[in-house]
Amino acid sequence: MKQNNYWKEYKKHFNDKWHFDPKNKIAKDFIFIKNIKHNYKKMLSEIEKIETKRKKATTRFVVTNEKKFNNKKLNIRINAIKEWGYKKEQTRFTQIFSSENPKLFDKFIKISKLSNATASIIKQYPGNILPWHYDTHVTFKNLIKKNKELKNKKIIRYMMFLTDWHWGHHLGIGNNIIHQWKAGDMITWEPHMHHCGSNSGMIPKITLNITGFIESNSLHIKKVK
Repeated sequence: MKQNNYWKEYKKHFNDKWHFDPKNKIAKDFIFIKNIKHNYKKMLSEIEKIETKRKKATTRFVVTNEKKFNNKKLNIRINAIKEWGYKKEQTRFTQIFSSENPKLFDKFIKISKLSNATASIIKQYPGNILPWHYDTHVTFKNLIKKNKELKNKKIIRYMMFLTDWHWGHHLGIGNNIIHQWKAGDMITWEPHMHHCGSNSGMIPKITLNITGFIESNSLHIKKVK
């Protein structure tokens, strides 16, 4: 990996929280929470309907050439990804937000037991990459700044797979490569943990993210203990 300033600063800041050893084979850098039962075939059909309308399915890119964000850390991260050699068209994905279709997400948000939670579905078509990064959670950090009662709240993201694993689908979290998942499998990881994903297969890779503040009864707590 090219040692640009982004990665050097990250290592310096989180050196006490992660091993930074690519040869570490016993690292457990994510948590498997549980499998959530649901009618995923019906859900996938609803996703296709939303995407067909196009107004409610946003095509986004991790790497942008023309857009600058208000968040300095986010801009530094995007510039680092470009320095590593990623091109805009390699990082395309479709995203559907919970605010656009609450019924599609309500069950999973309630199950998560995360407060102030929002969710989105990410559909990654073959040939696309989600580069090595960690989540900045800008929206939630801004919410904490505006509300003193949220000062001590911790942010976390749950990821759930909406389809069974298929050849060519990859997800890497820290030193762990996840594969052969089942629809409904839910996982999480520490917010500082770098992760990446790609679709070098034949069909779309579809996941659901739920992000919110940790509460004492949040779904992952028992697993952490």
